[in-house]
Amino acid sequence: MIRLLIFIFIFIFQLSWAQTDTDIKLADHYYSQGEFEKAKGYYQLIYNTSPNQVYLNRLLECLTETGEEKQAEKLLKKAVSKDPSNLALQFQWAAFYEQQETGSKAKKIYETLLSEHITNPSSGIALFNSFLALSKIDFAKRALETSKKQFKSYPFHFQEADLYAQMNKKEEMVTTYMELLEKHDYYDKAVKKALLTRLDLSKEQTPEFILLKKELFGRAQEVNASVVFSELLIWLYMQVDNFAGVYNQVVSVDIRSKANGMRLYSFAKICSENKDYSTALKAFQESKDMTTNPDLKFMCLKGILHVGYIQITELKRYTENELSSVLVNYELALETIGPITSRTLSVLMEYAEILAYYANQKDKALEHLIKTYNSRALTDVMRAEVKMLRADIELLKGNVWDAALLYMQISEDFNFEIIGNRAKFKNARIFYYEGEFEFAQSQLDVLKQSTSKLLSNDALDLSIMITDNYGLDSNYIAMAWFSKADLYIEQLQFTEAFSLFDSIQINYPFHSLADEILYKRAHAMSLKGEWIESIGYYDDIIKFHATDILSDNAMFKAAELVEAKLNDPDNALERYKQLLLSHPGSLYSHEARKRVRRLRGEELQTEDDF
Repeated sequence: MIRLLIFIFIFIFQLSWAQTDTDIKLADHYYSQGEFEKAKGYYQLIYNTSPNQVYLNRLLECLTETGEEKQAEKLLKKAVSKDPSNLALQFQWAAFYEQQETGSKAKKIYETLLSEHITNPSSGIALFNSFLALSKIDFAKRALETSKKQFKSYPFHFQEADLYAQMNKKEEMVTTYMELLEKHDYYDKAVKKALLTRLDLSKEQTPEFILLKKELFGRAQEVNASVVFSELLIWLYMQVDNFAGVYNQVVSVDIRSKANGMRLYSFAKICSENKDYSTALKAFQESKDMTTNPDLKFMCLKGILHVGYIQITELKRYTENELSSVLVNYELALETIGPITSRTLSVLMEYAEILAYYANQKDKALEHLIKTYNSRALTDVMRAEVKMLRADIELLKGNVWDAALLYMQISEDFNFEIIGNRAKFKNARIFYYEGEFEFAQSQLDVLKQSTSKLLSNDALDLSIMITDNYGLDSNYIAMAWFSKADLYIEQLQFTEAFSLFDSIQINYPFHSLADEILYKRAHAMSLKGEWIESIGYYDDIIKFHATDILSDNAMFKAAELVEAKLNDPDNALERYKQLLLSHPGSLYSHEARKRVRRLRGEELQTEDDF
């Protein structure tokens, strides 16, 4: 008997559901066709069964379209009486009267909401936001005033600022945010986000930047002023990358907040990341002098040294005196820190690189590296990194096979790790430099499967270059000269390299190496820090070898130099865009697309097509 009753219940439920589903389909069909009279009946049946907002809206529209405003009014009244706390429904009811040009009835609803709905801060804010969304400024203002009067301890500053923003009263809006921070400085992140949304802070010259700067300076200089205003002033200047302009403020904040140099150190790192190296150096030094924390002193010292390293190795802007000064700083630091440990290894590695590649003191660099290699404080991987730099410097000196032996030892010791693959690639290049093209290519074929994408691409590029330009006996001499010139570039012997390139172009004027020669010349100019000349060679590839394999490489490299070295973001943006348009399938497309978005100021998470 029980089973029979359950079966009957399930049968009736399924039957009613099937009927409701049919009614919905018919109602939607008639509604989409504009047959509101027919749709109305079905929506009435559906709403009676499932009284939700969607079907209420459809039924109301059908009633108004068929001229049954009185029925629509009754329907809304009934819905509101069932759920009087439903704010959206109340506003829908008022909107209905406004559409019927009975504004007095709508106003009565609004007045009732103002007098009865505000029972706590949340309900007051919800009512305020609803009025503001409909641009009913006077009612929104009254809702806010009522809420503030009833709940005096609650901070309604964000809502007040929203009101001023809607009224385009920027000065009052900024003042309101500042008053909030005076009482509750933990709202600083939310205030920053709101200010970025509502003010144009892209340049120091914008009226809104000037307005906010004036407000912050005034408050930061008051007696017993909260640190939050100085912090906000620092944040403001960082929006336009003017780190020097706010340096003194950072020092002041560090002292007032008793940060013991940590705020300055963090600021110095940000300056360095944004390539304001002079301010970074100043901040690192001030933090080092200020702090009593020995660990922080050491981190500041590393920061100072690293800025010098970047200026020499990346920017390549230095005089002989500046180079000597940087080396002296490293030497004093190495004396101070004592025996090399895993924590201090980076200092020694940077020092050795500068000695070998920029100060022409290769033997001295090797002495330090050999001594460091024997330190028991290093891990095996760290020793391998030391050995790798040793090998690079041996190659720089011209001791090609000494370098090859060191690379081989690293690749054997770390056969299945990235550092081992790097050594294997460098060893394959030595055979390429020496004209052993077949053996070099056999090694490169293995490395194409490397887990490191960058290493795999480098191996692939060199392998393709050998395949494209070597094969016939008549091509061997040209390729041998080219690989020798490539080695000269690695050894920073640019005159000798360019002489061999000239020989190839004179003796083999139609050789397929023409674009490769331009590419290597561009790379050599970059190593010398002659950015404009480097870009010129890349542009020659784009112009004269547009269909060759290096065209997209040249476009990306040129755009990168224009952006990073010439500091011309507009030109770089156009170059990245041209790369995407000319070579949509390029290996550089993904990175170029990201850079286009960054230069446009976009913060997109999705990988949409360009």
